[in-house]
Amino acid sequence: MRKLNLSIYNQLIQNGVLLTPEINIQNLLIWGQNSENVYNHHDSYLLNFNEENSIGCLEKHPYLSLYEDDCDFSRGTLILGTFPPSSYFNNLPLVNLPNPNIQPNQPVNYFYGNLNELWYFLFGLNSMDITVENIRTLLAKNDISISDVINYTQREVMKDSDDSNLRNIVVNCGLSKIFNNDSNVHTVLFTSGSLSSFLGNATSALTGFRWILEDCCDGLESFHISGVLNGEGDYYQINQFGVQNAINQQNGGIVWWLKNNDKKLRIINLPSPSRAASIQMKKSTFFLKWINYLAIKNGINPPRLNQNFNEFLLQYPNVFQKPFTRQYRSMIYAKVLNNTIGEII
Repeated sequence: MRKLNLSIYNQLIQNGVLLTPEINIQNLLIWGQNSENVYNHHDSYLLNFNEENSIGCLEKHPYLSLYEDDCDFSRGTLILGTFPPSSYFNNLPLVNLPNPNIQPNQPVNYFYGNLNELWYFLFGLNSMDITVENIRTLLAKNDISISDVINYTQREVMKDSDDSNLRNIVVNCGLSKIFNNDSNVHTVLFTSGSLSSFLGNATSALTGFRWILEDCCDGLESFHISGVLNGEGDYYQINQFGVQNAINQQNGGIVWWLKNNDKKLRIINLPSPSRAASIQMKKSTFFLKWINYLAIKNGINPPRLNQNFNEFLLQYPNVFQKPFTRQYRSMIYAKVLNNTIGEII
């Protein structure tokens, strides 16, 4: 269990929430095999916790089993997230909805269901085209799998969708199979984070992936990392010194590599599809690399050192279209899909 917090778990017991399993990994896995256990537990939680901003129940990931065919290691690329926000409850066959602790919207009943922007940047889908069927078809067509790094969790505040709010975490050990000899996965995509956060303690898809290496594989000692764009440079042990060396190799890029024996995985930290991420995105080194790349490609002198980016971008409306971070993300996602991301250096 990661970030174990018995106090919030014990509140479920004290409030008489039915079918609350013992909080250890084996019992959670057994409990989660029966969906009726899970749904009855959720309904009992909804009855017992009517005060807003209450702690959450124990949650089994709603899509890992339901769409297990979409985590297909015969495909070349794998997208990894963390865990859905509580709005997915509105798609479950529960009796006691609504509840002030459940986010009120009804997302697409699929991974990243609350982030329509991801499917726009990845596949050009607009809101009316975003259906589970369309997403699954396009994932398969583009040789992409999808999954999340967390299998079970509890929230300190049920309505809070931030990853930092997740406690009592059981990681998705099934993802360790990407290192098997029969796995065709060569690229893993994360929609947030960077190599610099890989050894951090903040909960994210990237740190969750590291926990899988630690808990479900042979530990970090059997893995090495490199920040060289084509993966053919020096590799380092996964520690603070090794991560810093790989960051230096990246030189502000978003691609790095993870090696286990002869198996190498390319890791790409995509710019976040979240609208809230736009402000920080403009401060990233890779955003400046994109500006320079597009300027040179169109015969424009890149911005001068310390020049205001917005002023520069506004001078060339035929090249840079507002909103600039939307154009940036669309182009970066497209280049990742057609394997030309190395052009931006």
